[in-house]
Amino acid sequence: MVKVMRFAVICLVVVGLVGVMAPVFAEEKAEPQVTSVSGEVVSVDLVKSEVVVKQLKDMVTSTYENTTFSIASETKINKGDVILKLSDLKAQDKVTVKYTANVSGKQNVASISVAVQEAIPAK
Repeated sequence: MVKVMRFAVICLVVVGLVGVMAPVFAEEKAEPQVTSVSGEVVSVDLVKSEVVVKQLKDMVTSTYENTTFSIASETKINKGDVILKLSDLKAQDKVTVKYTANVSGKQNVASISVAVQEAIPAK
């Protein structure tokens, strides 16, 4: 009888632990959502490795807001097929910034694409 009770208690403990731990191991890491912002470069700070981009906030009232992006060494910056450095970005460049944000809201900038100005044919 004691063996049966001991076995039952052990089974309950094991089932309880499995029930508690199963959700922890079953959690899948969600892919971070990539956000894209298009706008115009306001400034580039090479010391802080930051780019300020002015973007349209409200089309009806034509209001804009500036967003500061911290640029990491692995951030890809390009203009068409040409790879650029942070120092190549200039104020008034038209850019698209793609980034993800972690749980605390810190942005991780994946890429900055500078718009390529198409040549206007001469008449």
